[in-house]
Amino acid sequence: MMLKPAFREKAVKAPEHWHQVAHGAWLKAEVEQVLAPHIERLYGYHLAKVGCLTAELELPRNAIRHHMTVGDCQRNPIQVRALPTAWPFAEAALDAIVMVNQLEFEQDPHQVLREMSRSLIANGKLILVGFNPLALNQVQTLWPKKVNQYPWCGRYFSKMRILDWLSLLNMEVTTQHYFAASMLQQRWPFLESGVTKLARWIPQVSALYVIVATKREFPLTPVSERAKAQKVRPKLQTVPLANQTRR
Repeated sequence: MMLKPAFREKAVKAPEHWHQVAHGAWLKAEVEQVLAPHIERLYGYHLAKVGCLTAELELPRNAIRHHMTVGDCQRNPIQVRALPTAWPFAEAALDAIVMVNQLEFEQDPHQVLREMSRSLIANGKLILVGFNPLALNQVQTLWPKKVNQYPWCGRYFSKMRILDWLSLLNMEVTTQHYFAASMLQQRWPFLESGVTKLARWIPQVSALYVIVATKREFPLTPVSERAKAQKVRPKLQTVPLANQTRR
C-alpha cells in the first residue's frame, strides 16, 4: 500500500479558535491535561508555541523564562507572525517547541518539522499533538457536510508516520500514546460512552495522539590510522616486567 505524498498543492487554513473544532472545548481540556506533566518538566530560555490552537491553551508554569506564540494568522495571542516553513529563528535558538493540531493543515509538513528541528538546541524538546486518522470519529466523513468542517477538513497523518519523519531528523521519541477517545459529537451520549470503553482495550481508536521527542546530536570525531595503531599496540613500559620480551 502506497502512502499519499505529504505535500499538497493547496493548503487548508488552520482553525483559529477551539470552538471552530467539533467538540472543541472538551478536546482543549483533554490536551491541557495530557500536556501538563510534560510542560512542567521543560527548562531553558525560549519556548515557542506554534499555531492559534496552541496559543489558547492554558499551560502550567515551567522553568523556561521566555514564551512566544508563533503563527500565520492576525490574532492578538500571536506574537511572532511567520510561516512554519520559513521560521525567523536562528539555528539552535529554541529550547522547546509545542505544536497542537497544526501539522494537519500545513502545505508542506516535512519542511515544518525540518524548520523546528533546525531551531531546536541539542537535547531540545518537541511536543506534538495530532489528530488520529484511525479514530472512530472518522466515520463522520461519510457525510459530505462533515468533510469541509474542522477537524475533518485537515490532512491527518498516522502516529507511526510522524515517528518515521522524526527519526530522520535525529529526534529521539521519549513519549507516545493515544488519548481523547470520542466521536466528537453530543447528539448520542451512548456512542461517547461506548468509544470510551473501547479505547481502554484498543487505544488506537482515540481522537488524538501525543508525541514528545528530544533532539539528539552525535558528534563525529575522525580517528586516524596512526591513532588506531597506538591504541591496539601496547607500549613496552606499560607491560608487566615478567611479560616483556626482547628481540
